[in-house]
Amino acid sequence: MGTDELRCALCGRTGTAADAASGWSLSVPPRATGAQDGGRPRPDRVTALCAECARRSVRDLEARLDP
Repeated sequence: MGTDELRCALCGRTGTAADAASGWSLSVPPRATGAQDGGRPRPDRVTALCAECARRSVRDLEARLDP
C-alpha cells in the first residue's frame, strides 16, 4: 500500500488520499513531547475509516448517548 492509499480499519475498503475529502475519517496519534522525528506524523500510523464505517460509528455512538 502506497503512502497515498488508505485502508479502512473496520471493513478493509481501500481508497486514495483524495477520497478523504468525501467523508473518510482520519486520525493520527498525538506526537510525543520531545519526539526525535520533529513531530511530523508518520503515514503508517494513520487510522482511517471509510465514509460508510465512519457514519455507522457515529450513529452507534449517538445511540449510546442519554436522551
